[in-house]
Amino acid sequence: MEIHPLTLPVGPDRQIRVIMGVPRSTTMQAILVLAHGANNNMDQPLIVGLHERLARQGLVTVRFNFPYAEEGRKHPDSDEALEGVFRLVLEYVGELEEFKGLEMFLGGKSMGARLAAQLVAQDVGANGLIFLGYPLHPPGKPEKLRDQPLYQLPCPVLFIEGGRDPFCRLDLLGQVLGHIPVRSDLHVIPGAGHSFETGGDTMAPELLEEISRVILGWLDSL
Repeated sequence: MEIHPLTLPVGPDRQIRVIMGVPRSTTMQAILVLAHGANNNMDQPLIVGLHERLARQGLVTVRFNFPYAEEGRKHPDSDEALEGVFRLVLEYVGELEEFKGLEMFLGGKSMGARLAAQLVAQDVGANGLIFLGYPLHPPGKPEKLRDQPLYQLPCPVLFIEGGRDPFCRLDLLGQVLGHIPVRSDLHVIPGAGHSFETGGDTMAPELLEEISRVILGWLDSL
């Protein structure tokens, strides 16, 4: 695996970092672009760990910062601005000659997953979606579902959720899955929180291996 860091202009005076994990052999014949969550950046351990493991297994994997995270700000920009940056990253990756012909998958952690769903529900083409802790509702407010884009998805989707995630009641997610018009699969990590932490604020190292296996197995099944 090779790591290819680069900077991508996203405006007259703004740029973001993008890091590509390029396998020695693209055995998966696919690219996965991962977006980070609202309160972290592309260096969050889950994103970094998956990026490296999946690339070693033959999947071209891309992670990037949204501008607010690149600039060290805590609060995300508007969805419209975030979606615009996500689009720029996808367009850049999609135009690279060395990756022509590879299938495109979008994914992300929490907010990144939600943005990926919104983009694909609108008009962005994708072969599939991978959600890491999809934020189905705000904590303690299960009546405020963020489910509408999910019913407009045209491609298969994989949900990987913590069993005690306050952002995603599993009974409500089960109801949503029953109405998604495309193949939808769910993998639950018992006892894990929103960032797959199982004790304190950290994620057990073996969970990275589990999540990687689930993603690769799901891709193989398509």
